Amino acid sequence: MSTSTASRREPAGVAPRADGSPMAVTRVLRLLRILADHPAGLALTPLCVAMNAPKTSVLSLLRGLTEHGYLQHDDAIYRLGSESFSLGASLMSARSLDIVVMPFLREAVARSGETALIARIDRTAGQLIYSPIIESTRTIRYAVPVGTTRPLFASSAGRVLLAFQDEAWRREYLQSTDLRAMTEHTVTDRKQLARIIEQVRVSGVAVTIGEVTPDVAGFSAPIFEPGGRVNAALIVAAPIERGRAVAADLRRLVMELAANISRALGYRAGPEPREVAASQARQMTQTHRSRQHAVTKKYSTT
Repeated sequence: MSTSTASRREPAGVAPRADGSPMAVTRVLRLLRILADHPAGLALTPLCVAMNAPKTSVLSLLRGLTEHGYLQHDDAIYRLGSESFSLGASLMSARSLDIVVMPFLREAVARSGETALIARIDRTAGQLIYSPIIESTRTIRYAVPVGTTRPLFASSAGRVLLAFQDEAWRREYLQSTDLRAMTEHTVTDRKQLARIIEQVRVSGVAVTIGEVTPDVAGFSAPIFEPGGRVNAALIVAAPIERGRAVAADLRRLVMELAANISRALGYRAGPEPREVAASQARQMTQTHRSRQHAVTKKYSTT
C-alpha cells in the first residue's frame, strides 16, 4: 500500500547522522530560532558558534532546510525562507490566549494546590473579566464563575493590568473611576493606589489580601503579547490563611508562569519590564537628587 511505502521512505531533505537516524528535531528548531532572532542572517561560522555544533553537522542542516525553502542562502549568509514564514503564520493563526494558557493554568494548580485563572482587561468598562479558570481540587478553595468582572483598582490582577497600561490612560482611570470599597481592606486613596501600582510595575507582581473578597488572597503577574502590550494577567487565588502562609512561593510561581506564557505567545524581551521600570524609577530619583544638590550648591555659593 502507498501508506507503507511512505512509511519506509526517508523524508526528503532529512540528513541522516552517522548512526542512520534522522537529524534531531530540536537542533533544527534551535537553528530556526537563532535565525529568527537575527533577521539580517548569519554566516556558517557564527551559526556553528551559536549552536555549539561542528560545521559538518550544521552545514547538513542548512542544506536540507535551504533545499526545501525554510532557509535562503545568499552571499554566504543564511536567512529564514518563505516556508519558515508560512509555517510561522500558520502557528500564529492557531495560537490564542485560551489555548496557550491552559497547560500553564494546570501547572499552576498542580504546583500550588490553589485556583488559577486569567484576567483580561476591558478598557472601555474600566474593569477586568475572568476567563478561563481552573479551580483547585481542595474542598475549601477560591471559586468564581467564568465571565465574572471586577474593578481594576481593587484586585491584584487589576493592579497588574493598570501598571502596564499607557501612562495617560492609567492616570485618567485613577482620577475618574469610582473607588468604592469592596471590603474593609480595599485601598481607595488615589495617591496610595498610584504608589502601589508603580510598585507593581517595578516588581512585576501584585498581591492583595482580602481587598476584593474578605477571605481571599490574590497573586498576579502580567502576560506580555509579542509587541509588549499587556491585556491579560495570570492569577493564583487562595483562601486567605493559606495564601498568607505561602505568599512568597505564590509570588514566585505566578511570575515564573506568567513569563512562560508570555514567551509561549511570542514575547521576546530585552530587559524584563520590571527591570526597565525599576531603572526608570532610579533615574527619576537620581535626577531629583541632582536637582536638589544643584539648588543646595547654588545657595551655598551665594
